[in-house]
Amino acid sequence: MRLRPPRARGVLFRGARGLFGRDTRDGLLHLLTTLALTPLYAVPATLFVLGAALTPLLLLGLPLLPAAMKLAHWTGRLDRERLHLLLGVDVEVPAAVPGTGWKERLERTFGRRAWRELGYTGVMALWGCAVGGFVAGLLAAGLLLSLLPFLGPFLPEGSSLLGLDVGAPARTVPAGAVGVGLLATGLWLGGPLARAESALIARVLGAGPVDHLVRRLTDLEDSRSRMVDAAEQERRRIERDLHDGAQQRLLSVAMTLGRAKSRFDRDPDKARQLVLTAHEEAKAAMRELRDVTRGLHPAVLTEQGIEPAVAALAARCPVPVDLAARLPERPSPRAEAVAYYVVSELLTNVAKHAAAGRAEVRLARDADLLRVTVGDDGIGGADPGRGSGLGGLADRVRAVDGHLTVSSPGGGPTVVDVTLPWRA
Repeated sequence: MRLRPPRARGVLFRGARGLFGRDTRDGLLHLLTTLALTPLYAVPATLFVLGAALTPLLLLGLPLLPAAMKLAHWTGRLDRERLHLLLGVDVEVPAAVPGTGWKERLERTFGRRAWRELGYTGVMALWGCAVGGFVAGLLAAGLLLSLLPFLGPFLPEGSSLLGLDVGAPARTVPAGAVGVGLLATGLWLGGPLARAESALIARVLGAGPVDHLVRRLTDLEDSRSRMVDAAEQERRRIERDLHDGAQQRLLSVAMTLGRAKSRFDRDPDKARQLVLTAHEEAKAAMRELRDVTRGLHPAVLTEQGIEPAVAALAARCPVPVDLAARLPERPSPRAEAVAYYVVSELLTNVAKHAAAGRAEVRLARDADLLRVTVGDDGIGGADPGRGSGLGGLADRVRAVDGHLTVSSPGGGPTVVDVTLPWRA
């Protein structure tokens, strides 16, 4: 018995795995659902044509026009969900027109995006009939022909199919081979055609350059508003801390020194004790001033760069910090300032809320990005949506086109990863 060479066996195995793999299965399922949804695709275009035809007649068809647009919009949403469910492809939704006035509502109903969705349903109706029907026909014909050699002996004598005498093995066996070829062709076409359809859906229903620009402008407006609010809150915090803390301590220092001055002649020992008390109060005031100015732009950041500035933050943190910085050169001043603020705030959160035994800070350059990673082995549970201060950090990072991600499951550990443009 002659064995097939291992290389040939491997090629055949990979070919069979490709024909019956998950991609082929998902692609065929997607195409068959497209064929099943073809009547739904045809409804919006039909409603719109009917409405346009009846509108000149006493405006009878006018209500059908927005109904057709709305149905096309819902069909597009259905197809985006279907694409995600069957092929794992996410299509970015175009930016919606903001506002609640009649002009905004009219733009949402009959704007550029609405016309694209209406045209999409018409294209998909043709695509589903042509492509889905073609693949389904190939599979059906291939399955029927491939079964002929097995079903022929059980059929009545003289039976024929497509002009073939199904009772004659000399004819049904070649027909079965052709059927296997048709099945393989239908299976093979499933993946490429499904990818072509997903590309069509992404191009027509996905966000285009204008949508990206609108979304970018909206994000910038929201970020600017949040940054203004954050700056106002920071100003009020500094004023409150200065008034309630350092200012009161400095006033106490002045009063204590005044009392000591009045006692120098008649009670030198008491005066010396008051001077020592004032000295301790002055040191406490300096500590409070340092706490008040945390996160602000220090001189070491301007003169020496982000690495020495972050090293100073790590040295002052009450939690032991492992610092690793590998920067071949200094990033832009804006990137350094944002990175310093982020590290300062995160280390403060670690010290106050994380109940951590150790923390770590990593600074590295990743292509054209400055990557900042701050982690701790604390209790976890940090959530930017619960007012933990992470939302404000995310706003400041987004203001320079950066990105902040938080991983903090319950029980820890917590890892905050920030990427900033190197030349922000």
